[in-house]
This record gives sequence, C-alpha cells and structure tokens, in this order.
Amino acid sequence: MTYQVASFAARTNAEHALSILADAGIQGGRLLDADANGRKVWRLRVGPVDASNAPELVARIAGLGFGQPQRVRE
Repeated sequence: MTYQVASFAARTNAEHALSILADAGIQGGRLLDADANGRKVWRLRVGPVDASNAPELVARIAGLGFGQPQRVRE
C-alpha cells in the first residue's frame, strides 16, 4: 500500500513536509513531481506499507496535521 499525504505547488513546502515526516520517524516518504492542469506539483507519498501497519501509519500522519492520507496506486 502507498499513501499520498499531500501535494504542493512549491517544492520548498513539499520538502519541508517530507522533513516533518522524517523527524517523526516515518520512513519511506518521497516526493514525486507531476503536472496537474498544466502546472507542476509535488506529491508527498509514503510506501509501500505493509497492510498490517497501515492503520497506525495513517493515524500518525493525520496526527501530524496533514489530514487523512489517501491510498493510491502506483
């Protein structure tokens, strides 16, 4: 399972969010650049995550103020 935590228009904001996850001990975070409506965005994703660990991870990410991460397919 892979989760999208957030997406950002500014790379610096995306990098800051990634460092928040890392500082909280959440491993496997990465930034992926993409185009959305002709604009570059950076997607912050975590995974792959073992299904048995997913509920705890989702709760930890939400507890950091990111909101509920969305499960995505890659």
